[in-house]
Amino acid sequence: MKRHIFLTRREVQLPEWRAAFPAMEARPYAAADERLAAPGGALLWLHVDNHVKKPEALVESIRKSTPGCAVVVLSNVPRDDEGLAVLEAGAAGYTGALAVAEVLRNIETVVANGGLWVGPDLLQRLLVAMGRQAGQPPRTSSKLDKLSPREREVALAVAAGATNKEVAQKLAITERTVKAHLSEVFASLEVRDRLQLSIYINGLPQEAQARMLH
Repeated sequence: MKRHIFLTRREVQLPEWRAAFPAMEARPYAAADERLAAPGGALLWLHVDNHVKKPEALVESIRKSTPGCAVVVLSNVPRDDEGLAVLEAGAAGYTGALAVAEVLRNIETVVANGGLWVGPDLLQRLLVAMGRQAGQPPRTSSKLDKLSPREREVALAVAAGATNKEVAQKLAITERTVKAHLSEVFASLEVRDRLQLSIYINGLPQEAQARMLH
């Protein structure tokens, strides 16, 4: 069974954490340069409170000192800029510290399967934030040329931040058809989800892109 280690300054853990993972462990942390010993394969839940000024620095430090462990950030006050910063630093997930037990278990499943978790609302905002600037053409790629014309239309629309419903309305097709095209797009471009598709097409700093796509 995977070990769940919650890194937090709280003396009393939130009941949702224990409800999600009864065998969870809680450990305090002090600073970004603190070395952390954790067993390989453990899932680390980093609680970011109002005293943490640069959570991305904590994520980078923890990842360096705990190879083989994924890090999910639990933020007291989730923000778009903070979420993107910790994802670029290598976090496997980002959500609110008050997330219910069911959500925490869903996050575990997604991360265990190699995916990224940012939650549906933040995902949509991040997709829009990373979308094409007005008048700027999307990045071209030989792999995009392998898509059918309709798959390419769906991929570019989703990468620009459109929801399945919006894509369906724009292309006059059903949402089920959009989902089917997306499945083919993900397989052809070797990406796992909508966030990675947006990164693939719109781009992020090269180091962050390599970390998030592999």
